[in-house]
Amino acid sequence: MLGKLLEYGERDKEIDTAVLSMIILVLTFIFIFSSGVLDENQPLENIIGSEYISDYNLAIFRTICAIICFFTLTWIVLDPKGAPDFPLYFKERKIGPRHRKGLTRLAAYTMWHFGLIGISFSFSAAASWMVISGIIVPNWILTISPILFFTSFTTAILVTCVVTFHIIGDAISRSQNVDHLFYWYEIVMHNLNVVILAIALIINNFEVDWRYFAFPIIFGIMYVTWARIYAKIEGVYIYDFMDPRLDGAPFIYSFLLLLQTMFFGIVALLDWLVVWNIGLGIVVISLGTYSITTIRKPI
Repeated sequence: MLGKLLEYGERDKEIDTAVLSMIILVLTFIFIFSSGVLDENQPLENIIGSEYISDYNLAIFRTICAIICFFTLTWIVLDPKGAPDFPLYFKERKIGPRHRKGLTRLAAYTMWHFGLIGISFSFSAAASWMVISGIIVPNWILTISPILFFTSFTTAILVTCVVTFHIIGDAISRSQNVDHLFYWYEIVMHNLNVVILAIALIINNFEVDWRYFAFPIIFGIMYVTWARIYAKIEGVYIYDFMDPRLDGAPFIYSFLLLLQTMFFGIVALLDWLVVWNIGLGIVVISLGTYSITTIRKPI
């Protein structure tokens, strides 16, 4: 899919990629702090209420979603069988097999984003249970809850689309075994992620703010920084297209950040559609979710 962008040129592009990422990071932080988005919080009713279910049922739903996320990640770490993958070996600059067990399995973006989803549901669930218990919800929870939610949904769409439309097909084209991409927990992280967030989008009262687009960018740059640290520690890039030395690395990184911004726009549009017409919103969200998920191994 990425073709010549994944080739190495006469000169490594690691410095170019790092400088580009740093410039985007600094500009994004400047925007966040100058826009005042962190100084505002949504009304309590938006955070803990729903037009369609009771506050108590919303609290239960959020709690279950958080438990699913953290249970899945815990299982991945503790599973004695581990799982195979095909990372890019840093020194050799070649893709090869390995077998992972334990905490190192949490190094992938998939696990990062699923953890973010769990954190998002944890904070919103905490807000719900606080109100039910008669406890005052701190303003900072009212501020970060919608930010975490819309950032989570943006990253979830990115993960699902990359897995469905690139990783699976790319692995098959290289004659690699893709069975590990269809373990139950992989299906949960690559497919149930967008399902539970879509349901939450429909039943939540969160209001999207266009300024939230900056936070998925921050999250993305945090991960690519971690990917470089992980490559130094473990000697591999879990995703071959994230090697900053590639000839097309600056373009790939820019494209991924642009994708995240576009996906945020899609989430914002879906949020608006649900408010405008709940029936149409459910239909569009259902069809969109179905179109990007893959729960069966291609024949």
